[in-house]
Amino acid sequence: MTQNPPPDRETDDLGLTSEEWQDLQFAYNFGTIDPAPGTVEAEAFRQMDAYARREVERVAAAEEADEAWRTSRPGRAPQADPEREAGQ
Repeated sequence: MTQNPPPDRETDDLGLTSEEWQDLQFAYNFGTIDPAPGTVEAEAFRQMDAYARREVERVAAAEEADEAWRTSRPGRAPQADPEREAGQ
């Protein structure tokens, strides 16, 4: 009986598997490691940081565009959120 070799684990341009990325994302989000400069982990953290910044900018731009559209509607004045009652 012949044994099949284990399937090759797919890696990305940094040589990381999806499982390794999940571990690094956890470490990035919760600060469980501080990668040494010049390591694969440091580059992964740099990429995650760049992605997070782009995502924040994208959301802010979308909210700004939405607000501009709402205020441009004829007869629509911007409205404040309803005031909350005490104790809420």
